Amino acid sequence: MLRLRSTVDAAGGSCLKNESSVVSFVRHRAAVWVVLAAGVLGAAARAQTCTTQAAMGAGMRQALAGSALALASAIKGNDAARVESMADHDLAANFDATAYIVHTNAAKIANDTLQVTQVYELDASARKTGDTTEAGEVDFACPLRGTTDEVDFAISGLPPGVYGFVMVEAAGDRPWLLSFLLEQQGSGWKMAGIYPHARTAAGHDGLWYWTTARAAAKAGHKWLAWVLYDEADQLLRPANFATSTHLDELRAERHTNAPSELSDGVSEATPLVIQGRAGAEFHVIDLGSAGTDDGKGMDLILHYKAETLTDPAAETARNAAAAGALLAAHPELREDFTGISVFAETEGRPPFATELGMGEVK
Repeated sequence: MLRLRSTVDAAGGSCLKNESSVVSFVRHRAAVWVVLAAGVLGAAARAQTCTTQAAMGAGMRQALAGSALALASAIKGNDAARVESMADHDLAANFDATAYIVHTNAAKIANDTLQVTQVYELDASARKTGDTTEAGEVDFACPLRGTTDEVDFAISGLPPGVYGFVMVEAAGDRPWLLSFLLEQQGSGWKMAGIYPHARTAAGHDGLWYWTTARAAAKAGHKWLAWVLYDEADQLLRPANFATSTHLDELRAERHTNAPSELSDGVSEATPLVIQGRAGAEFHVIDLGSAGTDDGKGMDLILHYKAETLTDPAAETARNAAAAGALLAAHPELREDFTGISVFAETEGRPPFATELGMGEVK
């Protein structure tokens, strides 16, 4: 069974992409929370410990679960004032972004049933400020009782203290996850981070995307597999700073089955160059997917580096050309997606976004 460690809301259209950016702001707590799992724990990492819910005392488990469930209930009720009262100083002092998350997620879980599913206590009270790994992260290793599996958290810039990480599932027509980072203050707990996202996309969960990616890779459709593995990863991780034995297996499998052009990943440092018409080149820095707003479909998400244009019509045409170049080079990507959202990343300004149905891409 896959041990869940799921995602942040990644989005299809430009509207949801904006929400994703806001989620990112709240995640970072004014640039404090930044993420991805570290590998081997160093000496500094031993200054902190993780206790899973199976090993946790009943009082601690109930306190963490109760605080997270109260936060999730306030979000479900669209009660931003209540959430603000339960936020720590950093979030409360810059609450607009969090309020936006409350309002947008309230409608998505309004009729859902809430249940706490995972609880972790992250104790960093013994460490000194500045004690981190070489990557600047504060690491917590959480061995799961009765198994060789492990959950790991790697949080950048975490101050000394006692924290909790709690996952609250919202069960309904479209399953949703609300994960919370809580900070102990006195005898209570305050919200230090919130990480909401869908549990399914186009009606399928992360395990389905993992299995389907594996089948696509076996059939030789490696570009499609690359995107589907990423979608599985998004749906199965509860926050970007959390990983697990099973997610590590998924990521290793994705790397093994990657097309040669993507073996080193895609980023600003290692862009993928795609040739377009009339000698045009598009330097792709991110390629992924996201569920549509209604949860019924999947869109490709394409980000590429571009020079600034002053004419919106020209920018729209360039984005359409980028989409066309990608799908001409890899037509298998047309079959499993309803559309494509293209983001031209230009220095010094927000990305220029264009949403296209697959039938519109020439």
